[in-house]
Amino acid sequence: MNDSTPADYATLVTACAALSANELKRLDELLCLHGVASEYIEYSGDIAHIPLSDRVDILQLKGVDLFTAGTLDEEKLASHIRALTQEPWLSPLPSVVVLTPGGRDSLELRLPVQSLHSRWQWRVMSEDGREFAQDFIPADAPESAQICIDGINYSARQLSLSPYSNGALQSGYHQLFLRCRDNEQPSNVEMEIAISLIVAPARCHEPEWVVEGQRLWGFSVQLYSLRSTRNWGMGDFSDLRTLIPLAASHGAGFLVLNPLHALDLNHPDNCSPYSPNDRRRLNILYIDPTQEPDFWNNTALQEQTKTAAWKQRLGKLQDCAAIDYKAVADFKKHALLQMFLFFVEQHLEPNSERAAAYHCFVTAQGESLQAFAEFEVSRRHEPISDAVELDPRFTLYTQWLAEMQLEECQRLAKENGMRLGLIRDLAVGGDGSGAEVSLNRGLYCDNASIGAPPDPLAPQGQNWGLPPLDPVQLQHNAYSHFIQLLRTNMAHCGALRIDHVMALMRLWWCPRFPGRGGGAYVHYPVDDLFALLRLESVRNKCMVIGEDLGVVPPEVRTYLNSSGVFSNVLFYFEKYDGFHFKRPEHYNPKALAMVANHDVPTLAAWWNCSDLDLRHQLGLIPDEADLEQQKHWRRAEKRQVLQWLADQWLLPAQWQLGDEDDSRVFDEALCAAIFRCCARSSSQLVSVQLEDLALLETPVNIPGTSTEYPNWRRRLPMNLHELIDSKLDNALLAGFAIERGPAASNN
Repeated sequence: MNDSTPADYATLVTACAALSANELKRLDELLCLHGVASEYIEYSGDIAHIPLSDRVDILQLKGVDLFTAGTLDEEKLASHIRALTQEPWLSPLPSVVVLTPGGRDSLELRLPVQSLHSRWQWRVMSEDGREFAQDFIPADAPESAQICIDGINYSARQLSLSPYSNGALQSGYHQLFLRCRDNEQPSNVEMEIAISLIVAPARCHEPEWVVEGQRLWGFSVQLYSLRSTRNWGMGDFSDLRTLIPLAASHGAGFLVLNPLHALDLNHPDNCSPYSPNDRRRLNILYIDPTQEPDFWNNTALQEQTKTAAWKQRLGKLQDCAAIDYKAVADFKKHALLQMFLFFVEQHLEPNSERAAAYHCFVTAQGESLQAFAEFEVSRRHEPISDAVELDPRFTLYTQWLAEMQLEECQRLAKENGMRLGLIRDLAVGGDGSGAEVSLNRGLYCDNASIGAPPDPLAPQGQNWGLPPLDPVQLQHNAYSHFIQLLRTNMAHCGALRIDHVMALMRLWWCPRFPGRGGGAYVHYPVDDLFALLRLESVRNKCMVIGEDLGVVPPEVRTYLNSSGVFSNVLFYFEKYDGFHFKRPEHYNPKALAMVANHDVPTLAAWWNCSDLDLRHQLGLIPDEADLEQQKHWRRAEKRQVLQWLADQWLLPAQWQLGDEDDSRVFDEALCAAIFRCCARSSSQLVSVQLEDLALLETPVNIPGTSTEYPNWRRRLPMNLHELIDSKLDNALLAGFAIERGPAASNN
């Protein structure tokens, strides 16, 4: 257990219960300064009050230990409050200021009172090289706050920047310099202060078709699950290149992908795309080696591919019903290592044109990619047969290949008329032992984990095992890590889906280790984070979709709407009152409406209740009575679906509204009707899973399980041509063309 946390949580509970009214007030002040919430609206709509001991435990996780031998140390408490309230006043400006139209439009300048009548100057060096400067007297600006620290009175003044207010200072990343122009200035004011000044637009990137209200449809794709006669045991970027023209030929305007983040190839069975090694890098197992000249010009490697041993290993990988990640990683890495050696000899050493493209990529990615490469080398503890694995350039090389192949996929999508093309997915966090967290230890709280409070599906709460970013440190670093996450994930796509978008406002922190409190919400600088999201969206010409499923604070939806961020809705949950399904015309227009996704059962499984049987088998539904109760509720939901279809005149002729229909087996006619009704929705984006095209019942992932079920390993039962171009699937997809028209366009 970490030394910064009390040895016994029960002691903390007892100590909190014994606090005086004044101690409670002071402690609550510190908790508010750290952004630790005292209550939240739970799934039932009621206000849930977070126990004080659980809130204080969050401070302990952050290394703020206030108790000695089970007693509150009032001196420590006062010291922490003093530091958080007074330290910001000791510098005239914070490390970063984010301005946005209609939001924050001025800077808060904090100075000793004796400096207010001095002559000061602010100077802005804009991103494009222009410079703006202006002298001013702080006393002339309106006062917003004041404080006395160690006998010195300070005043906060609202400083307006005229180039910003008149539009001359455009959106972007600028530098602001502040200095006192008088010959003599107080010793506690620095000669010149430099901070980051970020100006953000009012809304995210909104293509013309969005403004015009056009409606697109597309497929949701688990890339690794794609099956083909040529891939090496899991879907790759070449499979994606195969899917793109097939989907576009049916009128699909986009493909929603699972997170493509780099995973830990030292532990390839840790395969969840939502628990990655580094969210800024790509999973190199998606590379198709056969598309690279370093593969097909490599004589030695070509000879290997002709051997019986090679063909046998490849055939075994292709025949697996579920993905064997270790075998795929070993097989693919063996080829990539030989390709890298060929690249070094044939291109890097003679400095060829191909090498120049590689160097350009490495330079553009900067220090973070170099650090990632060094980290990958440092983790290779297993016996190394070839020194090339200890060359960090191998990681740089494979990241280059992955980025180029993904870029080609988006280019192909646009060439085939897809208005959006690829929609990427940004996970909410990374693995605690992975590169992203390990290389940014000061930004993450190692003792805590992202999770969720109790709800009907997880009455014990959820712990996702992902360390949260510390909002205070994130701000101190001028949000550079958050900006980099957005930039790298907005590359080579038309839109970015942000998983658990509520994280821009608050995250549920819970202890990483057992025996502690239940957790609490910690708030983040939501105005700044949404402003940065808008800025990067516009810069990258990338739409943004916020995954806002579940219990969402109303403030988050306000931010989504005002920022031009699309919502994300699921057919199963779009109900008026928790029971009656919404009419299609009542769906949120600014949303990506999914028929189903990776966290819920497929349509066939949901209708046939096989998802409930599986959850019972895995122990997630504890007893038979519970199982029967959930099936009873499901039957009622199914009757509502039939009524929903009938109200739209879409109920298939062979289906009736009789009592027996809720026990009938799911079939193609019912699937096509649900697809068409969803296609009729007002949402500008609607997606259908490939799994539902295949009428599969086995899930991609079962939330709340790890070893109980082989999550993220299931492959599609047929190749893409059989899946997309069959007579059955043409019939299933017909409703999208009828309701939405051709979603692909050459414009």
